Amino acid sequence: MIAVLNHAANAEPPRSDKRPIYKPLPARQVQRQRRTQIGVDELAKMFAYAAEPDRQRGSLHAFLVASVCTIARPGAVVDISVAPERQQWWPGAPTIDLNPQGRTQNKKHRALLPVLPLLDRWLRAEYATYISLKPVERSGRGWLVNYHGRPVQDVDRAWDTMLTKLDMPNGREWRPYVLRHSLATLVRNRGAEKWDLEGFMGHRAGSQTEVYAIGEFPSVVRALESIISEIETLAPGAVHRNRTGAEKSSNIRDYLKM
Repeated sequence: MIAVLNHAANAEPPRSDKRPIYKPLPARQVQRQRRTQIGVDELAKMFAYAAEPDRQRGSLHAFLVASVCTIARPGAVVDISVAPERQQWWPGAPTIDLNPQGRTQNKKHRALLPVLPLLDRWLRAEYATYISLKPVERSGRGWLVNYHGRPVQDVDRAWDTMLTKLDMPNGREWRPYVLRHSLATLVRNRGAEKWDLEGFMGHRAGSQTEVYAIGEFPSVVRALESIISEIETLAPGAVHRNRTGAEKSSNIRDYLKM
């Protein structure tokens, strides 16, 4: 509404002399606190479902893995790419930049995070797939969450199907964003320090010091590793990506020698 009124007043000739004289209330004053949370048991069921072989659920599987390893917003998760021009990650990099090259940081800050071992394995596998392509075929490829190699805007359809199959609720608070809220709660309750968690989730924009000194967020990493370990115990093998092979591993080694 503010934008509409200003646009009308700024038009040539002006279509209105009315400008907004109010400010919207901060989100924290109008948004109710989320009550829906999922635990490790539910996460394990989701992983087991997504990892079921021969079911074409790779994009959902990758989305779950990246969400658990980064606690990122869904939009940032589907935006993860190994393509070099994005400058988010490269083989051996200890960090992943959720804010790709060319994207301006906004109030939904995307953090520079340590790469957990699980995410590193998935990124390396996707990178191996990427470099196995001919250079002319690499355009538009390299997305971690993808459908037959192509990027996806969201995993909503696969998510809805999963909730139905697992007999879980499918209300508004059960959208994919529930992963971020639930993981934040799990991590906090497992001893993550407030400063670490705020930085890891992008709720605290980095200071000038942190432009030079990269945060490692150790208490968050420890908590996430314990969650991943429990998921693996409850759903053996479900955190692993199956699309890895000797041929692709050889390709990436040859590439890195160049």
